[in-house]
Amino acid sequence: MVSKANERAYLWVMRWPNWPTRCLSIYGEKGCGKTHLSHIWQQKTQARRLHGIDFNKVSLSTLLDSPPFFILDDAHLINQGEKLFHLYNHLISSKGSLLFLSKTPPAHWVAGLPDLKSRLNTIPAIKIHPPDDALLSDMIQKLFSDLQVKVDESVINFLLIHMERSCESAHRWVNLLNTRALIQKRNITIPLVRELLLEQASDEKHL
Repeated sequence: MVSKANERAYLWVMRWPNWPTRCLSIYGEKGCGKTHLSHIWQQKTQARRLHGIDFNKVSLSTLLDSPPFFILDDAHLINQGEKLFHLYNHLISSKGSLLFLSKTPPAHWVAGLPDLKSRLNTIPAIKIHPPDDALLSDMIQKLFSDLQVKVDESVINFLLIHMERSCESAHRWVNLLNTRALIQKRNITIPLVRELLLEQASDEKHL
């Protein structure tokens, strides 16, 4: 699902292998859709996916013996600067590619090595912005459809007015509503959404 919020990141992913550098950074808040976009790129490249913490633990020799295509998720958690520097140089020489996913752009990471810092600063960093109404509505529709649940558009519009504007919130509300509907054997309607909203407000008040 492409909207103004993620269109630029999507176009950059689809532009591969015609990137100006061997690396690309896509950043944004948790649940904004970075992982979904990376799956598209992974299908193109068969890239190996590693989380930042896992990258810190894996040996450099193991990385260099792998095909030179990687996705580094939560890349802002990487604290092995020298290892990342050597991997970056390896990708350049072997004509590989690397997709960084993170909350912040590489220029904001603690790089340690000046040479690594300069390389990170050259990487195109594309932000996924908070989702607009069109993207959130389409996402909620799809999430319910994946659960084989039909929900009227008026219910989704009502939910959009009251929920936090994030993809993570959309996932959470779809799961909450589906679970409650199954337990109570009810359809997902505006009264059900209103009940859950009131419960959430009451719980927050007592925290």
